Amino acid sequence: MSESQWILSIITSFYDKAKSDILIGYHFRFIKDFDEHIPRIAIFWEQQLLTTTHQKVVPPFDMIKAHMPLGIKRGEIGRWLVLFRKTLTEKSDPQFEGLATLWNERLTLFEGIFLRFLRL
Repeated sequence: MSESQWILSIITSFYDKAKSDILIGYHFRFIKDFDEHIPRIAIFWEQQLLTTTHQKVVPPFDMIKAHMPLGIKRGEIGRWLVLFRKTLTEKSDPQFEGLATLWNERLTLFEGIFLRFLRL
């Protein structure tokens, strides 16, 4: 399995949990064709973890702008982190241990960004 395939598998597994989660699942019901959005999310994380992607990115990612209309609450950010880290643990693979560590660090970084810019 390549790094890109592993990243996609994490994203797919995470959003399978998140979409049905009692605390944050309602956010995903407002996104038309959400499953078609999954590869774009995987590309975003590929860029974050590998600093590059083989996929064309159009338009550029603006995470804060994209999430502002959702009215995300502080506790929802916490739940997102719990589910994401749970998924990373469940899908751990010694081949990608360093990537998983980096991913956890990036999750913490994004938590801070969201809390600051969304004024949570």
